[in-house]
Amino acid sequence: MSVETKSSEKVIPLCAKDQWRPISNIRSLAFIVVRDILDGDFMRESLDKLITEHIPLLGSRIKPSGPDGWLQYHLISPPPDKYKTFGWSVSNAESTLGDSKLVPEQDSQKGITIFPDVTALESCWIPADWPILRNQDKPETPLLLVHLTYYTDATIVAVSLPHCVSDQLGLGSVLSSWTDIIKGKEPLPFIDLPKGALEGDKTISQKELRKKYKFRLKTKADRAGVLMGIVPELVIRPKETRCTLYFPVELIAGIRERWQKEIQAKFGAKAAGITNGDAIAGIIVKLGNLHRKRPKKQLFTSAVNVRGYHSSLPRSHKYLHNALIFAPTHAAISRSKPPASEIAYKTRLAIVDSLQPANMERGLAVARELYLHKILMHICEPWEFSYGVTNWCNAWHGIDFSAASIKRIEDDAAEKADEAVPAPLVFGHALERNHPNRLSATIMSKGEGGYWVDFAAPNKGMEAIKALLRNDPNLETI
Repeated sequence: MSVETKSSEKVIPLCAKDQWRPISNIRSLAFIVVRDILDGDFMRESLDKLITEHIPLLGSRIKPSGPDGWLQYHLISPPPDKYKTFGWSVSNAESTLGDSKLVPEQDSQKGITIFPDVTALESCWIPADWPILRNQDKPETPLLLVHLTYYTDATIVAVSLPHCVSDQLGLGSVLSSWTDIIKGKEPLPFIDLPKGALEGDKTISQKELRKKYKFRLKTKADRAGVLMGIVPELVIRPKETRCTLYFPVELIAGIRERWQKEIQAKFGAKAAGITNGDAIAGIIVKLGNLHRKRPKKQLFTSAVNVRGYHSSLPRSHKYLHNALIFAPTHAAISRSKPPASEIAYKTRLAIVDSLQPANMERGLAVARELYLHKILMHICEPWEFSYGVTNWCNAWHGIDFSAASIKRIEDDAAEKADEAVPAPLVFGHALERNHPNRLSATIMSKGEGGYWVDFAAPNKGMEAIKALLRNDPNLETI
C-alpha cells in the first residue's frame, strides 16, 4: 500500500538589494573550461546532494507577489514527482577543444591580445532553449541550469543562475561547494541572515542618500540629465565592437610596479598600493576613451563585494545572495589625460573608502531605496559619461573539478592528498541584452597565464586600441 506524501510550500520574499533593476532580470552565465573529461553522472549526483542537503533555496522557483511585483521564492518540500530541482543537459563535440577554435590560444610573449567576444560561445556551449534573461523563464524552469559540453580532451561546464539569486561570489561559492562534495568533503555552511541585515542604515537621511558623485538616488531631473550625457555619444557613434582582451599576468605585474613608483612620486611615499585589478581597471578605462581628443567628464565605478568586510558576512562562511556596493571615481578623461596610473590609484582609493563601515551601510541603503523607488541603477551624474568595471577573479577560487575526472577515478586517485590548483579559466557575463556594452567591462577570470576581460568600445575607439597595441605593446604611453 503506497502512502501519498503531501508537499508544503514556503514563500520567502527576496531582499530589496536582490531585485533592483537591472539585477531582477539578468541571468548570470559562466563557462568553466576544464581540460579533462569529467564524469557527468557523478557530478549530477553531487549537485543534487548539494541542493537537497545544503542549499535547498536553489531548488525553488521565483514568482512575483502580485500588484507590487515583489519577487518571492516558492520552495516546495518535498518536491512533487517530475519536479526539476535544477536543469541538467549534455552534448558532445567530435573534436578537441583546440580544434574548435573557441578557447583563445593565449601567449604571454605576444602581450595584450584581442579575441572574439564572449557571446560567440553561447551557441556552442548552451542549449538553444535556455532562457537568456529571467523574464524568459517558464514556470517550470529551474533557477540553476547546468550544461556539459564534451570535447575529446576537455569539458566545458556552463552554468546559468538569475542574478537576483546571487552575485558572482555567491555563484562561485555554490560551485566550490559542489566541487567539495565531489571530493567527499563537507562544504562550508551558507549564512542565513535575518531580514534586513544587509539593507543598510534605516535612519540615513535623504540628503546623504542623494549625495552627488556617489552611488546615490537621483531625482527625475537628474536621471534625464544622465541620459543627456550618454545618449548623444551613442547616436554619434552607434556602432561598437565587443571583444575579449587577454592581459598576461607578467605584463600587468610589471605595469603595476611601474605605476606604483609613479604614484608614490606624485602622491607621496605612503600612497596606497594598487592591485593588479586596479591596474587592469586603469588600463581598460583608458582604452575605452582612446577615441576622445578632448576630456569628457565621467564617473567610473568599481563594483565592490562586502563579503569578508561587513560584520554580518565573515570570511569563514558563505553567502548565496547579492552583497554589492559601488565605489565611484570622478574624472575628466581623454586619450592623453589623466595617465592610466592615476585612474588606477583613484580606483584603489575609492574601493578602500567604500569599505568603511558607514559607507558600506550607506551603499546597501541606496540599493534598498533604488528598489523601493523603482529606479534603474546607473551610477552617473547629469551630462557626464559613465564607465563601470567589475572583477570576478576572486569568485572562482577553490573551484576544482579534478576529483570528477574519469581518468582520476579509474586510477583510484581520488584519495590522494589535495594539491594546490590554480583558479579555472572562466568566461561569462551578467548583463542585459541589446544594451550598449561600451559602458562597462568585466575582468572575467585570471587563468592560464593571464587575465581575461569582456570589453567593448566604439568602432573608432577599437581602431585606436589596435594601433596602440601595435606601437606600444607594453602600454608605456598611457
